[in-house]
Amino acid sequence: MTKNNKGITMITLIVTILVISIIAGVTIYQSVENIKARKIDLLYADLELLEDKVNTYYLNNGGLPIKEEFKGSENFKTVKNVNDNDVYYVIDISSLDGVSLNMKLDFTGDDVYIMNEQSHTVYYPKGLTIDNETYYTLPKQYSKIEGNKDESKPSIGENETGEDTPIEPTLPSVDEDGLAKEDTTITTDDPNIQIVIPEGFAPVILQTDRTDSMPGENGAVKAIMPIEDWDKISAEQINKGIVVVDHAITYDGGNETGTVPDFNEYVWVPITDSSKFARIAWTTPYGYDENGSWGSGGRTHLLAEISTINKFMEETGSSEYTDMVDSVSRNKGFYISRYEASQKDSATAQSKRGQNPWVNVSQLDAKTASSNMKTSINSHLIYGIEWDSVLQWALDSGATIGAETSGTKRITIDDVQKDSRSWGNYLNSVGGSATNSGRGSKPGGTNEYWKVNNIYDIAGNAREWTQEKYSTDNSRVYRGGSFSGLGDHFPAAERYHNIESYKVNYSLRIQSRILCVALYFGSIVMYWTTLFSKTRKDL
Repeated sequence: MTKNNKGITMITLIVTILVISIIAGVTIYQSVENIKARKIDLLYADLELLEDKVNTYYLNNGGLPIKEEFKGSENFKTVKNVNDNDVYYVIDISSLDGVSLNMKLDFTGDDVYIMNEQSHTVYYPKGLTIDNETYYTLPKQYSKIEGNKDESKPSIGENETGEDTPIEPTLPSVDEDGLAKEDTTITTDDPNIQIVIPEGFAPVILQTDRTDSMPGENGAVKAIMPIEDWDKISAEQINKGIVVVDHAITYDGGNETGTVPDFNEYVWVPITDSSKFARIAWTTPYGYDENGSWGSGGRTHLLAEISTINKFMEETGSSEYTDMVDSVSRNKGFYISRYEASQKDSATAQSKRGQNPWVNVSQLDAKTASSNMKTSINSHLIYGIEWDSVLQWALDSGATIGAETSGTKRITIDDVQKDSRSWGNYLNSVGGSATNSGRGSKPGGTNEYWKVNNIYDIAGNAREWTQEKYSTDNSRVYRGGSFSGLGDHFPAAERYHNIESYKVNYSLRIQSRILCVALYFGSIVMYWTTLFSKTRKDL
């Protein structure tokens, strides 16, 4: 007879206990890891929310939501945004709408959220430490700056032994014509100055061997800059006006020689910090006062918001304007057409050397034509703040302008706001600028003395429409003086106005809002003094 065993053996019991223990251990481990990951996610959510709210506040108010300068620990600087300057502020959370924080902070000492004055990067200086790893900011903004074994090759990240691992330089990708295959950001020996080369564009080499140019200079494009030279672009070069093109260097439908270039030309305007991007109330020989009365004798062009009557104003509430300001702030610059726009077709403008400026055009048509430059980029008719920032950049960079044919002179504020005769096409132009000047607008690039930082005809030649408004009617502002005026009456900074629908003898200037979002440092390639990184376009 077979014996029936109904009990649990000792071996079975031990095995069962072991299995349960293993399952319980895994479950506990996974729970702990989930809690750790959840804490990191909560910190990241706070950081992302604050960055978004800080930039919205900055766009709406023109300032930062701050309490005081941060004077606490500097541990967070072991990882930092490469665009940071040395000033950090404690964020005033109460001034931001719709902010509910996940992290419970004491708001004392390092237990606060702070931001960098320049990059607007948000940090938690106390840090969240998990498994001997401390988290201070969003991972997309990490850039190791501590412990480089070879100072000539900055490194990011660490290898398995905890030592820094230098990243070998690699060149950005270009097509067969030498144009960038992806948006490429180049930072220079000056951390405040950079340039962004958009996809489908490339910097160029300009001619220097022409005898009809200013000493050592000529504005004509010679060739696409070789890719291996991009990382050699310096802050000094950028401050003299780096020119980029959006097409291979060909003419008349792809020919190597011809009269009409197939490429448009733009100049990068570096904005070293947000305070340099501002509208300016210049004092000119002639102008309007706060009552809208025209007169002479040092008239200050007063600026105001839309609600104020009889002043020059910007439509700051439009999405195009806010996108533009955000782009300039995040990318530290913008592109401006190198020449007064010429006409490609009935609804499209272009920026090409040797072409007559597009005149007899209304401001409304100028807006449309400026937005149709190229399908792969965003462009618009220039705003007053952009015009003013170009002039201020010329002053800050110590740009030279035409004087006598034997040399040049450093531009002064008087050249900008009182007397632009020495660097524009006016009836009474002087020195080298007087050559070919007088009654009649001239093609772009006609006279090398009519440029500043490689931008032609900001002073004189043809008045240029902008998107700035005057008063509360349909008047729009134009800038820069004209060939039929006097350079000591209507200088480069001059603001005048007319009804937006009038087709008068004014031209237009295009600002290319090619980059409209923040730089993302997810993939960083470090150079000795230059950084290339991918960025993203708003299409």
